[in-house]
Amino acid sequence: IPLHGWIAIGAYLIMNTIAFYGTRLFNSSKYHYDFTTRFDDMIPFIPCVIIIYSLFGFGQWIYSYYLSACEDKKTVAYIFGAEIIAKIPSAIIFILIPTTMIRPVPSGGDVFSLLVSMVYSIDTPDTLFPSFHVLESYLILRTSHLVKHAPKWYRPATLIISPLVIVSILFVKQHVIVDIFAAMAVVEFGLLVM
Repeated sequence: IPLHGWIAIGAYLIMNTIAFYGTRLFNSSKYHYDFTTRFDDMIPFIPCVIIIYSLFGFGQWIYSYYLSACEDKKTVAYIFGAEIIAKIPSAIIFILIPTTMIRPVPSGGDVFSLLVSMVYSIDTPDTLFPSFHVLESYLILRTSHLVKHAPKWYRPATLIISPLVIVSILFVKQHVIVDIFAAMAVVEFGLLVM
């Protein structure tokens, strides 16, 4: 990874930490809105989907941001700049409109239920709207064509994995449908500004 790639990764990690964790300093005592709809209530809770949510999601982000950071300065600035800009309205929303949801209690003793319980304990339901999980996957989907040094299978795999990760958040009850659209909107805003 060239120096400009490392700088972009560092800026991304700082902004992500501020937006995701720092905003909790301001919204923890505020009223949290629940945007769950009847549509969300109709979606079944499927614990095994946690594999798509976690392994595919985080694996895709790490690999995609590595590939993106290896690109030329203009491409790196565009991708990571859009990412950072998308986090700014997200952070403002987290503070002004804190959200929450009621998550199911995984009752099975199987590995998937245990993984869901672990994810729930790490990621409390208070920075939901927009979904950072969707934000990352959607940005990768929208910018994967710019990653010129990627293997040939990367773009087709992204076209499959990103939508699966995005939909997975609903089946593991990490987010609700409006969190998806909000995340896509802030990504489009970031891309437009860049």
